[in-house]
Amino acid sequence: MKYTYPIFILILSIVFIAGEDASSFNADINYFGLAAYGSITIIMLLALFIVQKIINIKEVYYYLLTGFSLVYISLFISTMDKLYSYPADVTDILEDLFRLVGFAFVVIAIIKWIKYNEEINSKLIELASLDDLTGIMNRRVFDIGLKREFANAKRYRKDLSIIAMDIDNFKEINDQYGHFFGDLVLKMFTKEVSSLLREGDLFGRWGGDEFTVLLPQTKAKDALHVAEKIRLAVKNISVKTDDEIINCGVSLGVSGFLNEDTDVLELIERADKALYEAKATGRDKSVLRERN
Repeated sequence: MKYTYPIFILILSIVFIAGEDASSFNADINYFGLAAYGSITIIMLLALFIVQKIINIKEVYYYLLTGFSLVYISLFISTMDKLYSYPADVTDILEDLFRLVGFAFVVIAIIKWIKYNEEINSKLIELASLDDLTGIMNRRVFDIGLKREFANAKRYRKDLSIIAMDIDNFKEINDQYGHFFGDLVLKMFTKEVSSLLREGDLFGRWGGDEFTVLLPQTKAKDALHVAEKIRLAVKNISVKTDDEIINCGVSLGVSGFLNEDTDVLELIERADKALYEAKATGRDKSVLRERN
């Protein structure tokens, strides 16, 4: 059924030619022109087959189908004019009309196809860059931004700070209430944190319930204030279940870039140690680690 339309056009063309009165046949045929036009009509038919095979977008497909059909009809009229005696004015007008309208439909289809592909590519890039659940940067993209900002900080002697975060008792939330409410906690957490950050700050999901914030041009002590704002804001998060309310807490480790740092891993390691200290000393707190 997929190729019914081009097959129908081919059969119709053969029947039309074969069914014409032989007495109307034009003896002064331009055989070269006839062969050229016949070849083009065959190409147009092949184009219809190809369009049906490769185009999966309905709107684009119908525009192309209409355009190719109209162009094919204009070429078919030209071919018939070589075979039979028709009024020249009528055939010329019809040929030009079908060709112009047909090409217009083809151009519209191509524009729509390009636009559609651009939108698809944009969505694919976005999906590859963001965490599926929370909509913030995934670890791969965050790492790229982290290395770029670290290189800038080292080269231009700029301030740079990082905050490592871990939602308190998140495993217990998942085990007790299920992954649906666990996911809801993650979404509300990222929404709350995002609202407190500046444009240009980087916020990524490091993995599971671990998150990282990178603060360019920010001293470590100022980053500690940001961490405290995040901690207090997260305490206000509450997720209602059927029977009770889930409250959240977060532990945060803060570290700043040092001129003697030779690798971004040193910055991350200090923040991780600060986070571990926050969790080991009671959770729900922010800890700054200035040195290794």
